[in-house]
Order: sequence, then structure tokens, then C-alpha cells
Amino acid sequence: MEPLTCYNQFFVDAKGAVVLLRGVNLGGSSKLPMQPNGSTHLMQNESFRKHRDVSFVGRPFVEEEAEEHFSRLQKWGFNFLRFVVTWEAIEHRGPGIYDEEYIRYLVRMIKLAEKKGFYIWIDPHQDVWSRFTGGDGAPGWTLETIGIDIQNLKHSGLTFVQHEMAEKYKTQMWYLNYQKYPTASMFTLFFAGSILAPFLLIDGQNIQHYLQTHYTKAMTHLAKKISRFKNILGFGSFNEPSPGYIGRHNLKEYRGMGFGLQEAATPFQEMFLSEGNPQKIELRLFYGKKGIPMWKKLLNPDGVSIWKQGKFCVWRMHGVWNYDPNGAPMLLRPDYFSKNKGKKIEFYRDCLKPFFQTYHQGISTVRKRFRIFIENEPGNKWLDWQSKNKDGSLVAINSSHWYEVGLLFSKKYLEWFAIDLFAARPVFGSKKATEVYEKNILEISKVSRERMQNAPTVIGETGIPMDLNAKQGYVQQDYRKHEKVLDRIYRVMEKYLLYVAIWNYTADNTHATGDNWNGEDLSIYSLDTPAEVDKDGGRTVVAFSRPYPKKTCGEPISLSFDIENKVFKYSFKRGKFAIGSCVIYIPPIHYSQGFKVLLNAGSYSYNAKTYELHFQGEKGIEVYGISIQVKD
Repeated sequence: MEPLTCYNQFFVDAKGAVVLLRGVNLGGSSKLPMQPNGSTHLMQNESFRKHRDVSFVGRPFVEEEAEEHFSRLQKWGFNFLRFVVTWEAIEHRGPGIYDEEYIRYLVRMIKLAEKKGFYIWIDPHQDVWSRFTGGDGAPGWTLETIGIDIQNLKHSGLTFVQHEMAEKYKTQMWYLNYQKYPTASMFTLFFAGSILAPFLLIDGQNIQHYLQTHYTKAMTHLAKKISRFKNILGFGSFNEPSPGYIGRHNLKEYRGMGFGLQEAATPFQEMFLSEGNPQKIELRLFYGKKGIPMWKKLLNPDGVSIWKQGKFCVWRMHGVWNYDPNGAPMLLRPDYFSKNKGKKIEFYRDCLKPFFQTYHQGISTVRKRFRIFIENEPGNKWLDWQSKNKDGSLVAINSSHWYEVGLLFSKKYLEWFAIDLFAARPVFGSKKATEVYEKNILEISKVSRERMQNAPTVIGETGIPMDLNAKQGYVQQDYRKHEKVLDRIYRVMEKYLLYVAIWNYTADNTHATGDNWNGEDLSIYSLDTPAEVDKDGGRTVVAFSRPYPKKTCGEPISLSFDIENKVFKYSFKRGKFAIGSCVIYIPPIHYSQGFKVLLNAGSYSYNAKTYELHFQGEKGIEVYGISIQVKD
């Protein structure tokens, strides 16, 4: 394989041919240790108690099965992997101590992926900071560094963790941890510790620099180990970053969102709770951002402090709140997190972008060609990046995520309903729902064009729950609704010639436990799915395994695929090439009985082993048109 670069909206090879990338996130259970098994549904989760003595070797799949999984993905047409790793997987043993056995395993997996023809971007994944706060990502010692006793979190009412809550844990509950004290505090310290926690020093460094330095060094260490591989496009900066408390104007307000009944403890209440003070908090019935007060609930009735002996709330340390003479809490600075020296704090401008720049400096010391794939907090499309490399190539790639959040959180598909993510409002009617998909994805790509020097847009995550509509897909063996909604998404990607990586492929997914992480079940593969011809354990293969031009000597103009009639159309200009040409993937699931090709000029050949159609244009033709249909 050869390295790719980019000067505009497309990745190109050394000859200037456009390479389109159809990707998948690999894999869903890579968020969790392999030994002891960190699957979140396991009630006796030893990986929590002995969090420094875990191993991620075997994620995304055990080595003996790697060839099988890569071959399956290759057959489905994927040529690009958003390869999921976590900070914890690399540096779980302690600050500066790297798991070299795991890194050697990654090197072997990347080497095999290169052999199989996959381009890769490394995704340092996280959700709600860490496994210990209900998600994944950061090592346990990051919490211990600021004085938190991880073992006390489960008794405090300040985290929603599946294995601790058992049957009380509800679908997509993990997301609520973004509003909880441990998660919000860690994000605030990571991105704005120097501004908002100046007194919190670790080994002589402010907590922000301490955490960011360790994170960047860990990823840079990995970059060095894999720098020889030409299929590595670069590194993600930080998956779905959250501002934590940054920008909060009133600590007496709850700013969460969701669906159904949920706790609405304010940041101020949770600061008080963190020191072992029981609190009555409000329960609200939510639909999106709107919540109706219902009744109250007592949190932390046993008065458990999350702090180690001699430690206390970092925000009380900084004068945000304190106790009055009677021991009651006093909020002293309700707008503490919204201003610095009288100036409004803006998360992206003041916190996230400076981190991106520092992180890129670290990664680029290993290889200048390594791009950084950046994204803003979920639901916020705005990014900007203006710097280039000395050769004029682009440094940053827009890798924003997009889901239809109503479907994602409710696990119900209604063709006539969708939520406009960026307007934060519902829309009704089939036509308007379809328009929302296009409108939101187009807005993301507009940011790439107008604020990031026409950088490529890679939708880093999108996908659908496979347990939609009461698990209709695998209970009734009926994935028609799944295929319809996924086709909606891919049609937009094709219309605007965007790159995409679907979430996700989980090698150990089962119908009973899903992706083995917090009840999610989005994997396009399952061990329990019958290995039918062309599907091979896949779910919704009809929708995601689509024809597309893998490489084009020319300039792409338009791309479409009619999934019902199995009609593929592609047109491109020859551009700077004397004669245009392209390589098109032909998915066997759609064309197993053969196909016919219609051309305005040129000729083609077909490689049945690789499912690739090789088109060669003619001289004197400026625009080529190719149509592929099922054989009569």
C-alpha cells in the first residue's frame, strides 16, 4: 500500500488518483479489557477492582481469528478502518508505564490489515471519560490522581455503571454520566485545569498539563511503534470531547437531555454529594431537552464520600462552594465555569482547539504525514483549522459524528419521525425526516469546506441499533426497516461524495449481550447471525455493502446507488489525467447473478476474486459515465 495525502476534499495517492474510503469502526468491544473480561454486563467485574492489572490483548479480536474477520470486511467492500484503542489500554498500569505486549499485538494487527488492503486511522476512544464513570477511555489512575476513590463511586449516586446497577440499568443510560460530577469534573480538568483549577498540581504540573501530557505521550508512543506502516492515515484527537462544566452559567441548573424519567441533580448538589452528604434531588420526565418535574429522590443515603482520606472536592478547593457555620452548603460562585478574568470562556476556542494543536505537535514529531482527525462535542458541528503542512497538504480532517439521535436512544424506527440534531428539535413526516438526514450531514461537510480549507469530511461514526423495534431484526429475521434507515444514511454520503465509517464491527457480539458495552447493539456482525451466502454473519449487509469507486484517476462528479433496483451510477472528469480510469467495488450480495455495465465511452474488465471492476477511458473524453445494473 502507498500513503495517502489530501489537498482538498479528497484523499489522493502519489499519482493524484482519488481514493474513496468506505470504513467501519473496529471494534465495539475494544473499549473493554480482554483479561479480566471487562464486558459491562458481568456482575462480578474484576477489571474494576484490579484496574491496573488488565490486558486489552485480543481486542478487537483474538489473533487466531484476525484473518477471518479482515477477509469478511474485505469481502463486504470495506477498505478503511477507524481502529479503536483506548488510553487505558496503553497506559493502565500507571503514569508513563505502557503495556508493550498490547502494543506489539496492535502492530501485528495493523501489519495484517495493511496486507489485506485496509487504510487505518487510530481512534483513541472514550465515552464519558472512563469505564469507572460508566463509559471507557481514560485509565483509572487519572481519577485517583485527583483524589477520587474509585471503589466508592458506586455507593455515591454519582455514576451510572451497568454491572453495578444490574436490572436497574436502562438502555443508553451511560450517556447521562456526562452530567454527573466525576465525568464533568475530569473533562473540565483535562481541557481547562490551568484556567479553572490553578491550585491543583500533580508532580509540580497543573492537572490539565499533567493529564494532557500523559495522553499525548501515550498516543505518540504508539505512533512511533506503527510509524513504518504506510496504511496509517493518522490519529484521532479525542473521541466525542465534552466541555464538562466549562461554560456553565448557573451551577444550580440541570442541563441534561434524554428520554424518559431521569435524575436531575444540579452540579452544585453533586459537588455537595461528592463529600458524602445525602441530597434530595429532582426526578424529571424528559423528552429531548425538555423535562417535567415529577418527584424527589434521596441520593447517597449512606453518606459515602468519593474522596480518599484527606482529599475533598476540587471545586471547594477553588472557592466555588463551601459550608456555612451550620454545615449547610453555600454556592459562592454560580458562574465560576463561564468566565475567566471577566472574559467569557468558549470551549472550542479556549480549550479544545489549543489541545488539538498541542496533540498534533506531538503526533507530527513521529510522522509529518500523520493527519489528525478532529471532532467537536456531540451535537456541535463547528470546527475550524487553517494551518497546512509545508507541502501544502492538509493537517486536520473533519471527522464529526452523526446519528439520528431519536432512533439511537429510543431504539425505535418511525419513518415519519426524526430529530434535527443541530436544531435540537423533532420533525414529522417521512419527507421531512429524510431531509433532516441530508440537512445535518450537509452542515457537517459545509464546515469542512468553509472553515477547514476544503478538508475531507469523514463521518467518523454513524449507524443504527440492531435491536430496533423490540429486536425485530434477529427475533423475526426481518431487517427490512434496519436496511431502509441505513440506506437513507448512505445515500446522503454518496450524494455529497463523503467518507464514512459505520459504527461498528464487534467480533464477539451476540444477540443476548450486544456489543458487550452498556447494552449497545450496533454491530454489523454477530456470532449468532446465520452465515448465509454473501452475508457471512452480517446484519443489514444489503444496506452497507454497496458499490462505490475505490480509486479514480480523475475528479469525481456524482455517485448514487438505487438499492431497490440495484442500479449504480458514477460519473467523473478525467481532470489532469490524459485518460480517465477507475476501480469500482461490486458487492456480491447485490450482483451474485451477474451484472451489466453501460458506458458512454471506454472499456472494462472484472476481477471476480476481488469483486472489482476496472474501467479504462478513451482519449478525447472529458466526462465519463458508468452505470451498473443487474443482469437481465
